[in-house]
Amino acid sequence: MGLWKRFAAVLVFGLLAVDARAQDKAADGADEAAPVVREAIIEETSRGAAVSETAAPGWPYPKAYASRPLTMNKFMIRGTFSVDVKRGFADPSTGAQAGRPLVSFDFGAAFSPLDNLEVGVSNYRLGSTGPVTGQAMFPIVVSPIGTFGDMPVYVRYSFMRKDYVEMAADFVLSIPSWTNLSATLGLPVRIRVRDTVTIDTGTELVVLSNGAGLNVEVPFKFTYNPTPAGFIFADSGFSFQNLVRNVTGGSYNDSNLAFPVGARNQVFVPLAVGGGYTHVVKDIVMLDMFARVGWNPFVYINPPSGSGIGVVPARDAWVLSVGMLIHTSPILQQ
Repeated sequence: MGLWKRFAAVLVFGLLAVDARAQDKAADGADEAAPVVREAIIEETSRGAAVSETAAPGWPYPKAYASRPLTMNKFMIRGTFSVDVKRGFADPSTGAQAGRPLVSFDFGAAFSPLDNLEVGVSNYRLGSTGPVTGQAMFPIVVSPIGTFGDMPVYVRYSFMRKDYVEMAADFVLSIPSWTNLSATLGLPVRIRVRDTVTIDTGTELVVLSNGAGLNVEVPFKFTYNPTPAGFIFADSGFSFQNLVRNVTGGSYNDSNLAFPVGARNQVFVPLAVGGGYTHVVKDIVMLDMFARVGWNPFVYINPPSGSGIGVVPARDAWVLSVGMLIHTSPILQQ
């Protein structure tokens, strides 16, 4: 548990430093009323410079969600908070759908110690699959039972960054503080169609240790910024779950699995839509407020089969996330 304590300390230190710097700026510049001139981080486009403006003068990180790189700038900190709901939750002891949905309050954090490198404990990674309910640095599960969820510790390195495409490598270790141990190897790819439009795809291999199972996720996400502050998105893809499962025996109690827990070799298509709004506070804190609703699964390609296991209709497989991303400027180098 020492790892998440260190991450929490870094996050708290960063936020306290941000607050102190904001107070100093307010005291020193109270008499200054000069207008703020936004900087452009990418080339001018036919839609104007606003679509590619930075978060703040001297902070060369895109304000537009669709323009952002796969890793934060060096020394940036990101805190995450979301309320995540998953209707299709199965009772691990029976494999049947629980009477109440899975609900959790998920608090996470991430930090960029070097250029192109990001580490964190969070269920959010830019350009990856949607958030997993009950995973975070502090995943507080409140329904159908009260418990502490799983802790996904991740490392991401961006090894190729061009004007129109970026690729990174992910390694995620889900500490089994609630369910089973798992590890994820990911290759996220962000394609910039325009400054205001991106397509996220790639591949994720999720190794489920208990029973030697494997999930293969191929996400596809479309993001559009109609304004520098407002963004909308839709995500889908293909999900292959419980492949080569139960080779060594074991349970199916994994937070990375969709419902139901006991069916092998499932293939389905998830679907979700959402949007949000970005607000910069005192040029040193950037807030992304968002909402996402979807269905996981939405359509089956290879439905589950077996005794007592049936297809879960989309009306019983909805997911919902409402939350906020809190970015701080790279204050540790100043």
